[in-house]
Amino acid sequence: MLTPAARVLLVYPPSRTQKHSSCPASIMMLGAVLERAGYEVHLLDANAASRRLSTAQVVEHVRQLRPDVVGVTLLTPLVKEAYRLAFELRDCGARLLAGGPHATLLPEEPVEHGFGATVVGEGEPTIVEAVEAMLGRRPLESVLGLVYRGEDGHIEHNDPRPLVADLDSLPLPARHLVNPADYGSGPNEALFTHVFTSRGCPARCAYCAGGLFGKKFRFRSADSVVDEMIAIHRSYGTRDFYFTDDAMSMNHQRTEQICRRLIDEQHGFTWSMMTRIDSVDEALLEMAAHAGCVQIDYGVESGNPQTLKRIHKPHTVEMVRRVIPLTHRHGIRSAVFFILGFPWEDAPAIDLTLQLMKDLSEYVVFCPAIASVLIPFPSTEIYERYKDQCGFASWWISDDRTFDAPRLGTHPFYQATTFRLGAVLDADFFHYSRKVKEKMFDVFRFMRASNLKERGFWSRFLRLGAFDLSRKLDSISPLLERAVFTVPLALMEVVRGQEA
Repeated sequence: MLTPAARVLLVYPPSRTQKHSSCPASIMMLGAVLERAGYEVHLLDANAASRRLSTAQVVEHVRQLRPDVVGVTLLTPLVKEAYRLAFELRDCGARLLAGGPHATLLPEEPVEHGFGATVVGEGEPTIVEAVEAMLGRRPLESVLGLVYRGEDGHIEHNDPRPLVADLDSLPLPARHLVNPADYGSGPNEALFTHVFTSRGCPARCAYCAGGLFGKKFRFRSADSVVDEMIAIHRSYGTRDFYFTDDAMSMNHQRTEQICRRLIDEQHGFTWSMMTRIDSVDEALLEMAAHAGCVQIDYGVESGNPQTLKRIHKPHTVEMVRRVIPLTHRHGIRSAVFFILGFPWEDAPAIDLTLQLMKDLSEYVVFCPAIASVLIPFPSTEIYERYKDQCGFASWWISDDRTFDAPRLGTHPFYQATTFRLGAVLDADFFHYSRKVKEKMFDVFRFMRASNLKERGFWSRFLRLGAFDLSRKLDSISPLLERAVFTVPLALMEVVRGQEA
């Protein structure tokens, strides 16, 4: 009689700031590796746009499914929910395994908060052995890249596991394990746009930990990438893709090979990528445009030359002023990201960033996001330098540094529209002055106005007018502002509830 395959559930835990329009690639990749090893695999994304789940609902799902092992992805902003989940699952009978960026940076912490072990670094080469160890089929100490509590009660660190040398050897993500209904009622093709083509980033930005994939840049072959695009198109009809690499164009030759094949075969695909300002030139942009590239995401971060130096960005303001218009000239949209709130910047320093934004505005789409205000992630240079001075050590497990999404009555209208997913200024990591906070909102107001330039006059007038009125009233009387904007905020709550 055959022994039933062990059942593994991979969970992306609940978040108060995230909403996914497609399943995270990390758990689909791990699912593919486990399936290839013969396990019964299930995926649960608690932040799927049409099926957002609370911790209690995830616990109920686990109790009904009764998996043998539950693997949980840990990211810093949602570890409190992950640890709460581990506590609630302590008597469910499943072994709990942690992995992901936060677990890699602080591997002992998950073990101290209820997990049986932590996978450090890339999960694909370790996950099968880790699951076997959790099931008692091999010794824990035999698994490279595993952290766990030994028999004497001390936390043990096994030797690290080398990075995946041949990315082409990894299986394609297990997209067939995803239920399209969890992400909306639209066509399936919207679910499967994300493709990774490389890992690692050699930059040493002061705000970025980058621990999961390391500093060494590794890349898939051009044929592997294009073959996956074709396979996704045949299965799901997808024609538009987003390459999720940190810096896709670091290797020009490989990027040009991808472009050349897309041009030669004329599949009609369009695609977008994220890359570094210093890793593109006119020849690459011209070829990318002919190959179907429609958007490039650039992390500009600041218009202050001194700040760019202090955070070790590999580009200069002059390079930004050259590359962004050049990208536009080749018919490729630039989506640009900035970070506000570096602790050494005063209001005049932030004005330098605002001026650069104004100079670029005709060429770009601005991407205001949670990370548009500096978040000191663990193990980064900025975190280590300021954690004691500013009192935010281990903020991710504290109730004092939260940045939940604004709710009715908690924030003025202009802040609720600025920080729809999470009001980062509530955490106030660096104790900003009133002038600096006001200058930040000047910048956010400008980004909002610039992104509305394609809308009709009245739409633009009403949206900006409401923002400005809310800000003015809040400075005079917060109670008056709340009274005037109760209905608009209530409507925002209804819309957000429908989206959730």
